[in-house]
Amino acid sequence: MKFKIIVDSSSGLTCSQTEEYGWTLLPLQAEINGRTYEIGKNLTIHDFAKIWNENPKKCDAKTAACIPATIMNMVEEYSKDYDKILIYTISKELSSQNSMLKTMFADNDKVYVIDSTKLSYLIVKDLLLFEEAMKNGQSFEEACKIFAEEGPRLLLIPEFNDALVKGGRLTKPAAAIARLFKIVPIIQFGHGSLTKFGIGRVFRKTLVKQLIDMKNVYPKQIDEDTYLILPNAAQPKMQEIAKELKDSIVFKDAYAIDLSPDISIHTGVGAVCFTITNIPKSIKEKFFKFATKY
Repeated sequence: MKFKIIVDSSSGLTCSQTEEYGWTLLPLQAEINGRTYEIGKNLTIHDFAKIWNENPKKCDAKTAACIPATIMNMVEEYSKDYDKILIYTISKELSSQNSMLKTMFADNDKVYVIDSTKLSYLIVKDLLLFEEAMKNGQSFEEACKIFAEEGPRLLLIPEFNDALVKGGRLTKPAAAIARLFKIVPIIQFGHGSLTKFGIGRVFRKTLVKQLIDMKNVYPKQIDEDTYLILPNAAQPKMQEIAKELKDSIVFKDAYAIDLSPDISIHTGVGAVCFTITNIPKSIKEKFFKFATKY
C-alpha cells in the first residue's frame, strides 16, 4: 500500500523538517498582533519568542485551526498517487482541528484522520513507529493501533505566567501572588488534555523536584533505550537546565526539542516540558534527527 502522511504543526516540526521525513506539514494558524502566520511555515517557536520578548505585555497572540482550502488542496493532489492519506493532528481535546477534518473527509475512504490525543514529540514517535510497522508487513489497520496507545507522562512548567493570564487560565491577582511567592504551576499532559497537576516554588527547583519524582514512579525498567526528553519553548538557558536535570536523576544525556508555537502561545515562552520515555533503537536515529543533545 502506498500511503502519504500529513502532520500538523503541533508536532513541533517545521515545513522543511517534515519534508526530510518524507511527510507534509499542515500548518495551524497563529494571529499575533493583528498579523496571521502559518505555524511551522513562516512562524517557528524561535520566531514567536523574538516577537514575545520584544514586548510581552503588549503581545496579543492566539491560535486557530488550519485553512480548510489548504488541506482540501493537499488531499486532492495526493489522492492521485496514494492509496491512503493519513492525517495526524493536534489532540482533539485541545483544538477543533481534528473534528473539523473528520467531518470534511467523512465520506472519503482514502483519507484516515487519526483520533488524536497527543502532541509534540509523541506525534513524531507514533508516526515513525507506524512507518516501521508498515515496512515490516503489518496491515494499515494493524499499524494504526499504535496511535491509540497512551503516551508517557509529560509535565510542563511555565517559566512565566504572562501567557496564562492573557489566555484567561490565570487571573491577574493570582498571577501577582504567584510572582510574589515564586509559585509556578505544574501542568500535566495526559489523555489528550493539558490539566493542572499542582504547584511548585521556584521554576528551576520545581523542574528538578518533579523530574526526580517522575523517575521514582517510572513504570518500566530504565535501560539504554530510556531517554530524558525536554520539549521547550525557546528556553534561553536550556543547556544549563538540561545539565541540572540529567544530573539530578543520573542520566547520561538529555535531548531538547522545540515545542511548537501551537502550545507555547498558551503556556508561554521559556516553558519547559520533561518526560522519561522509551525510544526503540529502530527509530532512534530518525527520532532524534532534530533534537539537541546535552
